[in-house]
Amino acid sequence: MSKPIAWSYSSLNQYLTCGKQYHEVRVLKNFKEAPSEQLLWGERVHKFMEQALNEPTDGNTGDEFKAYRRVAERFAQTKGQLATEQQLAITNSFKPTAWFAPDVWCRGVLDAIWIDGPIARVVDWKTGKRKPDSYQLKLFALLTFAHHPKVNRVNTAFVWLQTGKMDTAKFLRKDVPMLWQDILPNVRRLEYAHNTQTWIPKPSGLCRGWCPVKTCSFWDGTKSEPIKTTATA
Repeated sequence: MSKPIAWSYSSLNQYLTCGKQYHEVRVLKNFKEAPSEQLLWGERVHKFMEQALNEPTDGNTGDEFKAYRRVAERFAQTKGQLATEQQLAITNSFKPTAWFAPDVWCRGVLDAIWIDGPIARVVDWKTGKRKPDSYQLKLFALLTFAHHPKVNRVNTAFVWLQTGKMDTAKFLRKDVPMLWQDILPNVRRLEYAHNTQTWIPKPSGLCRGWCPVKTCSFWDGTKSEPIKTTATA
């Protein structure tokens, strides 16, 4: 059997946004996406939230993360066994596997998960503008169901740290086949692109210098605000 095409939420979303960018960055590795200030800030916030959940009595926050400390303290009261930055991977038969296993097919990282008997609670910290995405929450739930066979319900949430808003969704184990039906068509598109080596560029506002693939015929380097894309994963 051939090795499965491994994907994650972010890689699938990148492919749907632009096939050529995905190919040049993820497959050929001809270009790297330069880390933005916003991305670096988000990484620092995630690291802080991880530490704050695991060490809730540590009051050494400084002014930088003072507001986020209060959010962490609230979530630290969540019932269940906590795990942070948990890497979950499955095969293309939806079975758990290791992160770098030869049969890995799908990967995802859960910022925080609490297991409380048949109920799991999954939280994803967001530091950018509010942009709900039910596909990502579905994938969190599906990975959780695969790795925790005793869990029958997964309560998921995006926590928008800038505003304190939350977007939540609940998923039941009995609905797993239906949830995969929403995601698999786009995965099959990605697999087809790999199998046929068909990488179609999709011009958008990202071409104005925001995309790292400077050899693309659509790249112009104007650097204006990118147009919002409608791609979903």
